[in-house]
Parts: sequence; structure tokens; C-alpha cells
Amino acid sequence: MYQKKTVENVLVLILDLACMAVSLGIGFWIRYQRLFGISQNGEQQWLLYFVLLIYMAAGWFMDFYRHFFRRGLFEEFKQVLKAEAVVWILVVSLLYVMHRAGDLSRLVLGYTLLIDTALMYVMRLLFKQIMLKGYRASRYSSRLLLVAEADGAEQVIANITRYNEWYRQIVGIVLPEDGPPDFVGEVPVVADMKGMMDYVIRNDVDEVFFTGPDIVRDPRLEDWIGELGQMGVLAYVNIDAFDLPYTGKKTLGRVGKYAVVTFARNLFSDRQLALKRTMDILGSLVGMVILGIVTLFVAPAIKLDSPGPVFFGQTRMGKNGRRFTCYKFRSMYVDAEERKKELMAQNEMKGLMFKMEEDPRITRVGRFLRRTSMDELPQFWNILRGEMSLVGTRPPTVDEFEHYEAKHKGRLSMTPGLTGLWQISGRSDIKDFEEVCRLDMEYIDNWSISKDIKILFATVKIVIKGRGSC
Repeated sequence: MYQKKTVENVLVLILDLACMAVSLGIGFWIRYQRLFGISQNGEQQWLLYFVLLIYMAAGWFMDFYRHFFRRGLFEEFKQVLKAEAVVWILVVSLLYVMHRAGDLSRLVLGYTLLIDTALMYVMRLLFKQIMLKGYRASRYSSRLLLVAEADGAEQVIANITRYNEWYRQIVGIVLPEDGPPDFVGEVPVVADMKGMMDYVIRNDVDEVFFTGPDIVRDPRLEDWIGELGQMGVLAYVNIDAFDLPYTGKKTLGRVGKYAVVTFARNLFSDRQLALKRTMDILGSLVGMVILGIVTLFVAPAIKLDSPGPVFFGQTRMGKNGRRFTCYKFRSMYVDAEERKKELMAQNEMKGLMFKMEEDPRITRVGRFLRRTSMDELPQFWNILRGEMSLVGTRPPTVDEFEHYEAKHKGRLSMTPGLTGLWQISGRSDIKDFEEVCRLDMEYIDNWSISKDIKILFATVKIVIKGRGSC
């Protein structure tokens, strides 16, 4: 995905600028025993900003980070030397033209060159390892399911792996033949064509890549893409499939070395998602302060009202089926999960969700917490960890998720939220799970930062009016 390339370029640029700043500071310290040559008048401090500005401009025009994750050790060292040479030639030349060449000591230049070359090279290698082995194996990476023909599957996997995409991991492969092998290389074979959609529904899959002439020409491909779009899962198909009929959005992209057409219900830029995540982090930090204050008063009340822990953790399903522990203030008796089976006949919701207006499992303090929505405050910790968002769809329980169809899983195509369109649309009055799904998909299909802000303000208004019960 080209937007991911932009993100990686920005991250490496920030890393390089930090290395340059540290190296220049050390160079000045060795020469003058003063940080950046600062005396009482600070006459050389401007050189730091000047050099960093030149580095940013040179990196933009010279494309220092082309194929960054595909470069080997020696190639990376050459690229570091190239960057150092270009930047410092520009710096020295511009200082000469500005008649300020005397501001930069030759010893400072020499020290900085040596230190920065070594530091930048080591930090780039460490950054690659962190992203390729850390980020790619984390819950935040993109899970890719490969649908390929048996004869070429191993070669496809090798080609994708060779490109060292830090944001994507292959979680499984689907082969068309009956009785397929257990593994292709190190990638497990998880299903055949008949079981493919069921696997996507039940597991955390973000992307599906269709490759191979027979698969691309398969008459079922249009239906598969339609189902994946309904689930909010990205579908990648060989470039020849661009004219395939599809009601969602299409764009050109890349998976490893392969040019593909991306089919998706909605496509969000990395800039949009970064802004949403920034808003989540800032909001969750404020929320954690509120949580700390409220806990001082709520915790004793919960403990006095009924025996059991203050906080309740339950496994919920996050984005595209990732499991996480969702936290709340405990508002029910400790045997609530066991008693739920006895109450299923009194479920007031039509469909896969459970809801009772007068649920006997809720404690006296719990009713107050739910009425004020204070029981949800611990989820600011989930938001800070990236498992939830301030605004999204509510995360289902494991039991609910196991009964999902393709049309239901689409509501998990975005990170679940503390609040959402359903919550501000009279959630206490909505008794049909299909209506909940409709509202969730309406939110996903029309998502924007401005819409999130409107939902947040509407949520605050509802909570103040005391209509925040679950």
C-alpha cells in the first residue's frame, strides 16, 4: 500500500533527524565543551535548525528511503554515506554562499560526520528489526490471507516475503485442491475454496489476496469480493481484474512485487487514521485522569455493595476479529455469566445480542454506574493501548461473534469504540440486532473525523441527560 510507504518514510526521516541532532550536539561538545556551541549569546544554535532543514529538503528531493526495508546491510551503509555526502556538501556550499562558512568548525564537521554515519546506520538497522520482527508480529499489523494455486503458491509467498513489508504478515493460505498439504513453506494452509469465507468470518483477517490465472478467472470471484466487502475486509486481485463489477471502492495498490486492484467497502488514508489515533491517545489520557479520580469513590462503593473485584474484564472481539480484554467497573454480581443462560429466554433483543431492561444480575451500585455510563470509564485503558477507539462500533462478546455471518463481521472492520452512532441513536430503544448492524455500517461507510467529533459531543449530551445506560 503506497500510503504505508509514506508512513515508513516519515518515521525513518524523524529517526535520521534525531541522529543528526544528537551527532551535531556531540560534535560541538567535543570541540567547544558547549552544547551546539552555545555561549551566552547562543551564536551557533541556528546551525542545528539549518542542518536539519537541509536534511529534510534533501531527503524529500533525493528519495533517501526508496526500498528501505528491502535494502541489505551493505546497501544500507552506502545509502547512509550518500545521505551524509549530499547533506553536508549542501550545508557547506550554502554557508559559503551566505558568507557564514566560518560558523562551522572543520573539527565539528569531522566529528559530526563520523558520529552521525555510525549512529544513523545502527539506528536504521535497529528500526528495521523492530518493525519487521516487532510490529509485523503485533496485533496492529495487517493480516493477509493468500488465495493461490498450489503450483505457484510457494513462489508467491517467497516474493511477498522478499519485499519485507513491515506492516503485513501472511497468516494463512487457501488452496483450491481437495486434501491440500498442511503448510506451504512456513505458511499454514487454513482452508480450501469452500471453507474460505467461513475462515475469514471466524478469524482475524484484514486482507485477502487472490492470485493465479485460474483463481482470477473463477466465476465465483465477484461473489467472494462482494462478501469480503460486506465484512469490511480488503480484497486484492491481480491487476487484470480492475473491470470486475463491484459496488464498493476500487484502487490500484501493491502486495509485495504484485500490482493489484484493491476492493474495499471504504478506503481510509493513513493521514485520516493517524489523526483518529492521535485523537484517541489525547482523549484516553484525559480519560485516564478522570478514571483515577472516579475510582477513589466508586471502588469502595462496589466492594461494599457486593463481594468481588472492582474491575471486570471480558474477552471481546476487536478489529477484524482480534481478541482483547475489555475492562469495565463491575456492575453485576460475580456469577453473572453463569446466570445469563437462565435468562436467555427473557432476552429483549432480537438477534445475536443480549439485553434485559430489569436484569437481576445488576447490583444497586451497578445500576447507577450504568445509568451514568461510569462503568465504561476503564475502557480508556483499552483506547490508550489501541484495542479500542473513542468512537467506533461496540465490540461483541466471543459468543456473539461465533454466530456472525459475513454481513455482521463488517461492523468489525474498524477498531471498536467507547461510543458510536448506535449509542447516540437511542440504544435503549433499539431491540433489533440487525438495526444495530445497519447503524454501525452506516458509520463505517460514511466515516470522517468531523463525524467522530459530532458523535463525541452528542454522547456527552446524552450522558449528562442520564440516558447512557447499556
